[in-house]
Amino acid sequence: MKIKLALLISASLMSGYAFADSVTVNSFATISTGVSNNNPNSITVPDDRITSLQSTQGVLTAREATANGSVVFSTLATKPFTMFVQTESGFSFTVNATPRKQQGMSLVVNNKEVKGTEDATTWEGSQNTYSALITGLISRFINNDKPQGFVFSKNTDVQLSPSVQSYFNVRPVTAWRGDKLRIIRLELTSRSSSRLELNERWFWQAGVMAVSFWPRLDAISPGGKVSAIILLRENGGQQ
Repeated sequence: MKIKLALLISASLMSGYAFADSVTVNSFATISTGVSNNNPNSITVPDDRITSLQSTQGVLTAREATANGSVVFSTLATKPFTMFVQTESGFSFTVNATPRKQQGMSLVVNNKEVKGTEDATTWEGSQNTYSALITGLISRFINNDKPQGFVFSKNTDVQLSPSVQSYFNVRPVTAWRGDKLRIIRLELTSRSSSRLELNERWFWQAGVMAVSFWPRLDAISPGGKVSAIILLRENGGQQ
């Protein structure tokens, strides 16, 4: 089983209320949402800057980039239209917009394929040993001390073994992405009726570099919770 989000997301808006939504997609995805045609709307891509927002000529009556890389736009359209968005990092997606009179829409689009900057490449390569790389990054992750160049990621996908699916309810919590490394935290809640000995091998698969449980426990009681910290090596990264 993979924990994943759909690429096509429909977001409905309630008339008379400000609307904010956050979605996570891969590049070239399509997002369907409502927008206001009597108030400004905004689109934000975390850890990135929107460099282009295009639509049919005359549909957008105003568009303005903000200091944090978002784009604020207005429209008087009364019929659905399409916008094409591209960011500084090359992330691109399409927004199918349905206009109506209401409070402005605020859309946050997370890039599931986001990677860290060149500083992340430098940090990964500066660790003296393989062991230092693993222990150092896991320790910083637990203490929320993100290395320079690493970014938050919504990509918490990991293949779960039959044992994990059988013994636990699993909730993705957070993830970081560097250049070639991704580290994620899953919250595990035991649904076993007996005490379970924790086993890192439950999470071993291709690409996994290390697994750690936090807090450090050897076993978990029925209904108990523990976090699994999983460090993975990803394809791609800086060349």
